[in-house]
Amino acid sequence: MKIARFLGADGPELGLVKGDRLHSLPRAAQAAGLAWLAPMFRDIRLFLLADEPTRAALIGRILSAGDAGSVPLAQARLLAPIETGSKILAHVVNYPGHDAEARVKMPEKPFFFVKTPSSVANPGDPIFAHPVSAKLDHEVEVAIVIGRAGRDIPAGRALDHVAGYTVANDVSYRDLQMNEDFPALNQSYGKNWTQAKGLDNACPLGPVLTLADELAEPYPLAMTCRVNGEIRQKASTAEMVWKVPQLIAEVSRGMTLLPGDVILTGTCAGGGLADGRFLKPGDEVVCEIEGLGVLINKVRAAA
Repeated sequence: MKIARFLGADGPELGLVKGDRLHSLPRAAQAAGLAWLAPMFRDIRLFLLADEPTRAALIGRILSAGDAGSVPLAQARLLAPIETGSKILAHVVNYPGHDAEARVKMPEKPFFFVKTPSSVANPGDPIFAHPVSAKLDHEVEVAIVIGRAGRDIPAGRALDHVAGYTVANDVSYRDLQMNEDFPALNQSYGKNWTQAKGLDNACPLGPVLTLADELAEPYPLAMTCRVNGEIRQKASTAEMVWKVPQLIAEVSRGMTLLPGDVILTGTCAGGGLADGRFLKPGDEVVCEIEGLGVLINKVRAAA
């Protein structure tokens, strides 16, 4: 099952993606005389709180009452498939080759940083070329969306906590990350993850959420990032060093993961960090992962 979050007449709604059509679930619930279900289909956190059999049964029930209308998916104003305020926990190097271009060693265990809620961008939203940085970079990644709350989750049960997967672009501002203007900070305090990864619109997500009933594990899937049509990144998600269970087990140590929280799984080689070709206003960035969809954002100078 694929779910999209989109802008309806009365605000954000969830829709069931069937082929190239998007079926509004709140409107379907209303048409089926089940208006009490509509709130569940307006907040993705409420939707994810229900287990998969319950969600499937409710959707089947309301759609069996008749088609309340659908729109072409391409015409919908899609939104990032998470709610504002969800945690975004991102992994560092997790693909062979990216360690060399980043001039770092592969981590001995999963290692995370945080992206801010205000960094989230919708499909089609601009990636901002902020004036505080001259080295804007792209990073195509699989994003895990949590569906079941948990803390200290064993790797053997980690997949039970996964709602599904979507495409992410872990936009990075490399000169900020490396403290280029203040290199002495690196020795005392380390890299500047917060500003390098957390500026406005630095985390495009989407276009849809592919639920775990359709995709139990996000590998092996082909992943690419194109800039103005040129392939810059290309890999298989099977190349992940730390797979989904290990990532969830590590990041949940002492930290409760909640429905709607996001874990970014790391990117492959081929970013501007490798060859100095950074993004500039006017560039179109297309992140595509097999089975998860195509996420398109253009770069624009921040006002």
